[in-house]
Amino acid sequence: MKQIYFAKNDSTGEIENLRRQEYAKASGYTLNLNTLRWSASDSQSFVMVAKDGDTIISTMRGEIITDASLMEKKLECPWDFPLALQLPTLLLSRAATAKSYQSQGLNLILRYQFLKMAQHYQIPMVIGTFVSGSPRQNTLLAMGYQFFENTLGWQQSTYRSHRPVIVAVLDMKTHGEQALNYCLEKLGAQPKYELTESYPELRYVRNL
Repeated sequence: MKQIYFAKNDSTGEIENLRRQEYAKASGYTLNLNTLRWSASDSQSFVMVAKDGDTIISTMRGEIITDASLMEKKLECPWDFPLALQLPTLLLSRAATAKSYQSQGLNLILRYQFLKMAQHYQIPMVIGTFVSGSPRQNTLLAMGYQFFENTLGWQQSTYRSHRPVIVAVLDMKTHGEQALNYCLEKLGAQPKYELTESYPELRYVRNL
């Protein structure tokens, strides 16, 4: 059975292992893999997983943030981009998909579900960050994300960037429908993973 749901506490070890397994292959940056252990911010976040049978094969974390200074700490740069930061914001991170499933569009499937959640909760802005040259770069552009460079790079945490760092911002009011329609068009022929529950009660991340 293929399904998508929000992770429970009994899944934390499996999610940690999947994160470590895939982030160990990272290109364009290095990190201490212990950073990927389940944390207080994970518990405050919405951690979505895709499961094939009894195995978690893909995951993505969504953090709803209401504090601009916390957002800047998470991005490791000041928000001095030519676009006003709208709060609350949904920050997507910690995405990982098992190698044998990486042709099934699971990253896009999970992103689509998070965008639907942002739409449901009327969250005005969805943000992600990555090093330039990432495979998702063209996809995000086509969805309507705007790109801004974090000129400081990742140097403050255990991440160390070796290529330019991009902050990708989706304005849900102006480009939300475009992004959702793009996902549906691209995923039309892919295996179906259905969200098996309603969205949990809204909560906010307070920790790094």
